[in-house]
Amino acid sequence: MKKEEVGTLATTVWVSEVTDGDTFRANGRYFRLVDVDCPELHQPGGQAAKERLSALVLHKYVEYESRGTDSYGRVLAQVWVNTTDVNAEMRRFCGGT
Repeated sequence: MKKEEVGTLATTVWVSEVTDGDTFRANGRYFRLVDVDCPELHQPGGQAAKERLSALVLHKYVEYESRGTDSYGRVLAQVWVNTTDVNAEMRRFCGGT
């Protein structure tokens, strides 16, 4: 999804931690990239996925659009850094639905 399609629905947060290739922490909450399925840290490619997401979002302001929450209470989010679609970047890196 292009950032321009979201308009004023996006909210800005500061990313303080990346926990794996599809989850980060910002403003005291955990966010899960919607439609992205990266390997877990203990799986092959998991550490590389975490490093890639860190390069994209860690210690940066990101904009997100919430798509609800998952069973763990994480915000399911479509995320952008400037005009970069973080979800699309991580789908390309890890694969995804």
